[in-house]
Amino acid sequence: MKKKVNNIPTLRDDGFKLIMSYYDSKEYDKKNINDFYIHGLADDTYEIQMPLPSHRQIQHSIILVTAGALEASSGFDNYIIEKNMMIVIPAGQITSLSFMSEDIEVYYLHFSDTYLSHSKVDLSEWLIRPVIKFADAELGHLLVLLKRMQQLNEDEKNADVIKLYLTTLLAEMKQSSNFRLRINFPAHERLTMEFKKLINYHITKDKSVSFYAEKLNVTPNHLNKSVKTTLSRSASELIDEMLILEAKILMQKNNLSISEIAFKIGFEDLSYFGRFFKKHTAHTPTEYRNMIDLSE
Repeated sequence: MKKKVNNIPTLRDDGFKLIMSYYDSKEYDKKNINDFYIHGLADDTYEIQMPLPSHRQIQHSIILVTAGALEASSGFDNYIIEKNMMIVIPAGQITSLSFMSEDIEVYYLHFSDTYLSHSKVDLSEWLIRPVIKFADAELGHLLVLLKRMQQLNEDEKNADVIKLYLTTLLAEMKQSSNFRLRINFPAHERLTMEFKKLINYHITKDKSVSFYAEKLNVTPNHLNKSVKTTLSRSASELIDEMLILEAKILMQKNNLSISEIAFKIGFEDLSYFGRFFKKHTAHTPTEYRNMIDLSE
């Protein structure tokens, strides 16, 4: 049975810790917690606070479901993740967690770029297709690695060994039959993936399709066609969606006024920002912020 949740954002800057109802000082006080963290979230010592609304990923994260189902987002899209399925969310992506079934069993881990800098890990291929399904035998290999990493993580002195296991995990993921089907991305998907990477970094500075097309050495028309073919939305629509996500995240910060939020995401005209926000959400920025306050 799925839990119904309110989709109003309430997440603050302290990130993933807020999904845990029970504070575990042994885990949270580790010096390397932002570089690497792993836990089986079905454990009795943890309970997930729902929903986990839209926020920007600082680290790469992986969620592997071994029973039940959950709904998570990566960028603009929502995905149902069921048994034997995994979602990979690269650093810089905006994500959220909408619901989990009562029988959920899941492994969660995150790691920073610097943690695996020796292996030159590139998770950009997960920007377009973040979900993967494993055969039972493939899942068995992954669980061995995850359980061993969880055991090793009890002592911070094991960081170098954990890095080897994590590198192996990422390699096993790419060896799965489902992943091998996606090795050769069509040109339009590859271009869309690069476009999504760029808007993560430049969205508050430039909102024009021509800016991103120039960065990618293609025409605006070609970029729009490629994105539309891949995601059934135009490049300009994705830019608008990203701006709304950025605004919603900033609205969680009570110390920022609406005008400050508008300026931070590149709107110098407050009234235009208000019209833009209402067009895409059916609420004015003030109405939306009041809804956040009521949900806390």
